[in-house]
Amino acid sequence: MPDVIRAPDGLYGVAVAETSISKSSPDGSLTYRGYPIKELFDKASFEETAFLILKGRLPRRAELDEFIENLRRHAKVPEGIYDIVRRLPSGAHPMDVLRTAVSALGAMEGSLEEREQQYSLMAKMPALAANCYRIVSGMPVVEPDPVLDHASNLLYMLSGKRPDKFDAWAFERELILYLEHDMNASTFTVRVVASTLADISAASTAGLAALKGPLHGGANEAAMEMLLEIGTADRAESYLQDALANKKKVMGFGHRIYKKVDPRAELSKGVLKRLVDEKGKGDDLYRLCDRLASAMWKAKKIPANLDFYAAPIFYTLSIPIPVYTPIFASSRIVGWAAHYNEQMAHNKLFRPDAEYVGSSDLTYVPIENR
Repeated sequence: MPDVIRAPDGLYGVAVAETSISKSSPDGSLTYRGYPIKELFDKASFEETAFLILKGRLPRRAELDEFIENLRRHAKVPEGIYDIVRRLPSGAHPMDVLRTAVSALGAMEGSLEEREQQYSLMAKMPALAANCYRIVSGMPVVEPDPVLDHASNLLYMLSGKRPDKFDAWAFERELILYLEHDMNASTFTVRVVASTLADISAASTAGLAALKGPLHGGANEAAMEMLLEIGTADRAESYLQDALANKKKVMGFGHRIYKKVDPRAELSKGVLKRLVDEKGKGDDLYRLCDRLASAMWKAKKIPANLDFYAAPIFYTLSIPIPVYTPIFASSRIVGWAAHYNEQMAHNKLFRPDAEYVGSSDLTYVPIENR
């Protein structure tokens, strides 16, 4: 056996696999399949970008139409899944409910061919994200509308009202930014589970469990709660000073990769500004974000991340805070599927070692003598 090499905590700087799906870099760049994120953000639809991430190239028109039709065909969730959700406690966190629903769906569709399972998960995740929240909140299920695109459908199922064109555009931009982000915690979890040859439902259920935490997907919820706690722009500096003095985590700032700028945050800041201008409200929230981000950079040289601006965008769109992380999942499921397939194409079971620091050579003492 070769000598064990001690990796840094959190595996920072350690490459655990090869990928051609996406790449984030400390210089503040992000590419999906070689395309700079701004190119796709400015010009592509969610469905086009999802096809790119899954297939490795942009689709031709007929291919995109077929892809969209395939998603629509799989979008409806079996009523039996919602029956399971109705048995869960009212007020349960939507991510716990979503994870349970996806696991149940895997059991129900376990006999499907792998590609069909993937399309089913990607297509159903918006309905599951919206309706898992609606059910535990005492609201009726809203079925997907086959006429609407991915982003518009999710907004529609959350509110029960068809979104206007601008709201749908703004929301779709954020979903594109959440689609994929190389070897983050939930994606790594998906690949580890995939390496055991478990199916996509098992891997995605594990990915959802990893996504829930406030240091990963749950950061958008925590960031919005923090912004509401601060309240106004004139309290930004004093809140930050107090938080830093008391070593309190300031949510929505910092990233393991990006040290100067998160390109997704820069793009989202522009969306937020356009959104508040379009709606004629929310300018106070925009000014609070801008002032807090400036204060954090001045104090610690730590940039805002995607969650810091995505959260107020969702809030301005009147989306309930507990559903922010399920929204993340409804987009990232595409990235997970791409990584699952990439792992399967060149699979080797993940089985790292650990540096043992416990006791050795202890002697068993009978229970009557302890």
